[in-house]
Amino acid sequence: METVAQMNNMKNAVLVIYVFTILASCNRTDAAKEADNGQQSFHLSDLRSKFKYANLKTFDIDTLDWETRPAHYNMLDSAFFNKVWQDKKRKFSEQDFMAEYFHSWQERAPGLIEFTMLTEDEGSNCALLNYCIYDKQGKMVDKFIVAADCGDGGWGLHSIGRLISKNTFEVATVETESEIISDGKINEIITGDSSVTHFIIGNNGKVAKKEIFKLQIRKEL
Repeated sequence: METVAQMNNMKNAVLVIYVFTILASCNRTDAAKEADNGQQSFHLSDLRSKFKYANLKTFDIDTLDWETRPAHYNMLDSAFFNKVWQDKKRKFSEQDFMAEYFHSWQERAPGLIEFTMLTEDEGSNCALLNYCIYDKQGKMVDKFIVAADCGDGGWGLHSIGRLISKNTFEVATVETESEIISDGKINEIITGDSSVTHFIIGNNGKVAKKEIFKLQIRKEL
């Protein structure tokens, strides 16, 4: 039969466990609140220092490769991934064959937040510059590709963007496909398109796309 002292010891032990559980729960709650407050206080403008460039007028893909880019740019990580892309279909966990970098912070329009993100996509064999546009509260309004460099086998695509007026970007693109043949003196035929497209950003941040020029390419080597 348990003595009074043993029963008191058991009660004390239960009391200690109960108090410890309450304190641990409070600590977890406080930590969660701090994390939530940190997320709520975060603003896209806080990312400005992460960008390599600022206020570019011409946009082109650099000559670096997959191995050397990480030393040149700050990489987008899981902490800011959803804040930047704001796309439920786009998951950071699915980025195995992609890498993304903070490229250029743009101050084109005071009523908007704008910057470019450099995306390496091994799946499509492309490096892309996405021009991203947000309202002042940090909600994404629109985006478009302002420069690209792609290639796989005989296929290639290269585009360069320029800011030609306050609201207009001009993107020149050349896309080609080469075919090796053996027909007399002809060893290779290159076909494709050369085009110029304007992207006009409205006061609300929405982008209108307009093709200005397109020319078919055919070259025999």
